Amino acid sequence: MISCLSLYSYSFCEKIALKKYRRCVKRGCIKRPQVVSGAKKDGFGLRVFVLSDLHTDYPENMAWVRSLSTKRHEKDVLLVAGDVAEMYDNFILTMSLLKERFEYVFFVPGNHDLWCRWETEDACKDFHACKWPGNLSNRDTSLALYFDLMNEKNQNTVKQIQSTCSQIITFSHFVPRQELCPEKRMLFYPKLPKIIGSDWLEDRIRSIHGVESSSFACHVFGHTHFCWDAVVDGIRYVQAPLAYPRERKRRMNGEVLS
Repeated sequence: MISCLSLYSYSFCEKIALKKYRRCVKRGCIKRPQVVSGAKKDGFGLRVFVLSDLHTDYPENMAWVRSLSTKRHEKDVLLVAGDVAEMYDNFILTMSLLKERFEYVFFVPGNHDLWCRWETEDACKDFHACKWPGNLSNRDTSLALYFDLMNEKNQNTVKQIQSTCSQIITFSHFVPRQELCPEKRMLFYPKLPKIIGSDWLEDRIRSIHGVESSSFACHVFGHTHFCWDAVVDGIRYVQAPLAYPRERKRRMNGEVLS
């Protein structure tokens, strides 16, 4: 459920987005990445672990976080690709536990993190849990454009990273493209493909890695709760979710829901 990326580098580069510009991206080329040995702590490399969808409002998931070694990862990096917890106290506790176990923890919020409640409430979906200003709507592209434009201010920083780092990892909670979702018969929620994928997010990722990308180009994501590791059009896309306890149980029992 927690995945280590075998990426050797002199420095770690977090995701900071570049000024938006559209590129023509050839779609449809999917392949499995080559498996290579991980970096050793006594070597020149750096171990980068990735994790998403912790949902530690569930006691079983919080127990799993607590069970992580406090020694094994003290020199490692962790990327948390969103959906840590809905409850404010659980969110703070989870991130504190992770920081105690990893040297560096980088985080990007997911939809559940943005709800962050102070008290227990009945579960609700995004459309009901989020309130937007009058000029933004979840019925059109205005929200996607609004959040994408928030990355504009980081253009100079991204250019500096591109000029000094040979290996860059970008990460988001949300899914940048439809090909990263399992086919419908494998899903717990059959309508999931209707609410995932973002051309703006994919273009933003490509603007950082380049259309042709490199052999080390990697993007980490979350949200769908499915383990994923595949190369699509030159970029390695990885997901390592903890997911809901009921989802783990069903998968261990070999059940497939349609």
